[in-house]
Amino acid sequence: MGLGDVVSVLETYRGREKTLRTLQYGLLFLTPAARDSPSTKAVLEAISAQVGGVRVILRLFDDLSMLQYSKEVLRQSKGKDWIVRWLEVANIVVDQLFFPVEHLAWARDVKILRGSSSSLWHASLLLWAASLVLTILRSLRKISLMQQNNVRLAAEEKERQEEKYETELLTIIMHAADLLNALNWLPNRPWSKPFPVWQVRSQRTWRPWHLPFPLWQVS
Repeated sequence: MGLGDVVSVLETYRGREKTLRTLQYGLLFLTPAARDSPSTKAVLEAISAQVGGVRVILRLFDDLSMLQYSKEVLRQSKGKDWIVRWLEVANIVVDQLFFPVEHLAWARDVKILRGSSSSLWHASLLLWAASLVLTILRSLRKISLMQQNNVRLAAEEKERQEEKYETELLTIIMHAADLLNALNWLPNRPWSKPFPVWQVRSQRTWRPWHLPFPLWQVS
């Protein structure tokens, strides 16, 4: 990749989000290597947290894009299996609630609004977890439908169906991993000890993966 390619990536919203996300989680992943140097570890975690904060600020401008994305999903969902459609509708409602809750939490963090932000961050975490569960259920339903219809497909159609199957399976795996992160951040997590910092996201960077970044920002 040449300099021009790098510039082209960084000049787009998608490219910046990809770069910031990679940098943030890359820094967290490096923290175990600095376990013998507490100061270096603290620096890596601090920079990662700052990068996560930048991503939160960038999401302040995502509301209209998310609204357009939601309308497109609703338009495309007509004629689909009714379970898939209603899971998508529920997902959209949860996702639309996520952004203003996160915005208010950020505004309280930076003292634009009075009050504690902890309850709002907790609410955004619960919304994220709900969105993940809905997405997993939707993908499971799609896989079930594909398996039911697979016997009636021609060879070429089966190959395309297999690609869709793998995509949905990957979605389930990714969202299940994110759901573990969400449960890890709950005040009353199902297990006793939290995950190591390099395994989880920064506390301010939870969000549904499909919201809407994989479709129009980072894909």
